[in-house]
Amino acid sequence: MIYRLKPIVNSVEVPDLSLLQFADLLRDDDYSLILRQPRTNESLSARWKTVKCDLAPEYIEGKKIPDVSYWGSYLFMTQRAYEAFGGPLKEEGEFLPLTVAGQPMYIYIPLTFGQEDTTRTVKHFEDGYECGLEQLVFVDDDVASRWIFKSKLYGYHALFSTDTFKRQFEEAGFTGLEFDADLAGVF
Repeated sequence: MIYRLKPIVNSVEVPDLSLLQFADLLRDDDYSLILRQPRTNESLSARWKTVKCDLAPEYIEGKKIPDVSYWGSYLFMTQRAYEAFGGPLKEEGEFLPLTVAGQPMYIYIPLTFGQEDTTRTVKHFEDGYECGLEQLVFVDDDVASRWIFKSKLYGYHALFSTDTFKRQFEEAGFTGLEFDADLAGVF
């Protein structure tokens, strides 16, 4: 089974690091790299340097830090989550290490697309214009061995996972993500 990864309702991004600060750290002066990267899957690791930042204020005030959470169109992981997922996910993306409030954490950049089954994926139309999908189906043989991937048809900022990732996430008791079986849902 495939799931669309979603942030927990009312969640807050963990690091006190904006995407504009992220662009500055990558020496992306015109923001073109961070705007196109989810679509082009360009590697960011060669531009990355050691980064230290604070926690978002909500976490300083006592909110529990999730193990895996959304950060922009990427995932943010604690050291514990990195230890669980780092090996398998390195095959499908890259990790950018950073220190957040003195703790090692990681931004995970997915670099793979799942192949959509275009014979079973249904586009949504309103007033004759294409606007989203009614149904999204991936090619089983293509995604069966993956853990996390993106869809060109759904949009580059959404992330999808297989049962393998979901099972590992749940068995470890991790927090921070929801797994939605409605792949094409707007919410």
